[in-house]
Amino acid sequence: MNMRGGRIRSDGTGYWIDGLSALVFPRICTLCGNNLFKNESVICRYCLMHLPRTHFENYRHNKVEQIFWGRVNLEYGFSIYYFRKKELVQQLMHEIKYRGNQKLAIIIGQEVGRILKEVKLTDQINYLIPVPLHEKKLRLRGYNQSELICKGIEEATGIPLATQLLHRAQFTSTQTKKARYDRWENVENSFVVNNLSFDNSHFLLIDDVITTGATLEACCHALLQIPGAKVSIGTVAFASD
Repeated sequence: MNMRGGRIRSDGTGYWIDGLSALVFPRICTLCGNNLFKNESVICRYCLMHLPRTHFENYRHNKVEQIFWGRVNLEYGFSIYYFRKKELVQQLMHEIKYRGNQKLAIIIGQEVGRILKEVKLTDQINYLIPVPLHEKKLRLRGYNQSELICKGIEEATGIPLATQLLHRAQFTSTQTKKARYDRWENVENSFVVNNLSFDNSHFLLIDDVITTGATLEACCHALLQIPGAKVSIGTVAFASD
């Protein structure tokens, strides 16, 4: 019997090779370090199911929507998980944003998409929009984590991803340690829309974590320049300021 892809099917030798490979290059969960089952990738199902859910997607006037009251006319807003220091979601975000774990970002996006389909929030959305990075920051990091999350959502929902619509025109310093007003001032007028022909579209703006909402607010103001546009906001995680 021929070997294909390192696997011999007739006598079980392929399974021995797979087992040896697992010993040398173990497939382990990014978060807990336990071995992954065959149908798991990067993160185990146990960790995925035990991330702290907000359930904001189930009701209006949740804490994400409240952030934008009087600031942006949103259709709806949500975050899927709570971001707390020294807990799993912080570890998850660190893996995605700073350790180059791009596959994890896509898997989390798929999970977000699955959740949104369950509550039918995706039915009215026309396009997914990732919060863009400036070209300089994109070159330094090598990828946009929000775009990867969007790709996962797209795979799960079929909603098209529009990556070229919103553009970050100004390079801004990191928001991490800035106060609320400083964050808003840092990103004001930083985003522009490249194409105004998406009339009457409903956009779902996606980011990894929301704190004050300053960056998302600036993005919304740009998107709402499109005639008849509607904007909703979704993030993987919600962090209190």
